[in-house]
Amino acid sequence: MQDYYKIHADALQYFKKEVRNAFAAICSDFGLREEKVILRDTDNLFQVTFSSSAIRIVVKGINWGMNIAIDFGLNTKGSNLYSILQLIKERKPEIPVAGNQIDQLFGYAHYLGTYAVDILRGETTFFYEQEALKKQEQENARKVMEAEAARKLAEGYLKIDTPTKELIWRKPRPLLTTYNSTKDKFPNSFEVVFNPGDLLGYSQYGEAIISDWKIDLGEIVRKDEVICEISTDKVSVEVVAPHTGRLIWLLEEGIALESSTCIALCDPEAVITDKI
Repeated sequence: MQDYYKIHADALQYFKKEVRNAFAAICSDFGLREEKVILRDTDNLFQVTFSSSAIRIVVKGINWGMNIAIDFGLNTKGSNLYSILQLIKERKPEIPVAGNQIDQLFGYAHYLGTYAVDILRGETTFFYEQEALKKQEQENARKVMEAEAARKLAEGYLKIDTPTKELIWRKPRPLLTTYNSTKDKFPNSFEVVFNPGDLLGYSQYGEAIISDWKIDLGEIVRKDEVICEISTDKVSVEVVAPHTGRLIWLLEEGIALESSTCIALCDPEAVITDKI
């Protein structure tokens, strides 16, 4: 464990040193100072922030610093940060920023000092333009969602409320019997079980819910075929059928899965009957 933390400490010191070297000229010319250094073990993310009274620049080393991301914005409470890639789309450099971690660090710093002098001096036009663009994109997305919802309702879909507020639509189903009554009727049916602990990073991502059934009641699912999708607020995983059978019972979409749970029953004998 001691070696593990030493690796973290050494990597952070290395990243911090290189970031300081890369942004030394900008800090000197435009009055920026180092604000804070952050190491987030869970994301393997190093973060160094430089700020002046006008702007803030956040330099991130992702995956132990092997990939670089730079965000910047106004140095005011609640202000959004914007990726340097958005600025590069509008102000293309003569030579693209590329190379390894160190090359990227110095490349982005040189780009800012060359193509964003107005922003480094505190000019706010770019940020207000980005805010207006963001609001327009959000409005466009809202209209698309409203149109999609109207179409789904017109086609007879049901909207399912979920703990994670994820939007789920599905076709109406006949009233489901209980697990026990279905199992009693089909004693040879097999369970499809989901264990939240098998979802990588589950403890970090919160509740898992059934978000999308790929197979509907009465349909045949083959062994290893995807039967449904389980989602959290950040990740999703596909669940496959352990055997071939007809789907005869399932848990509805939107149900939170907090422990190992049977999410479906399949009848293998129906496959023999249908000669599949």
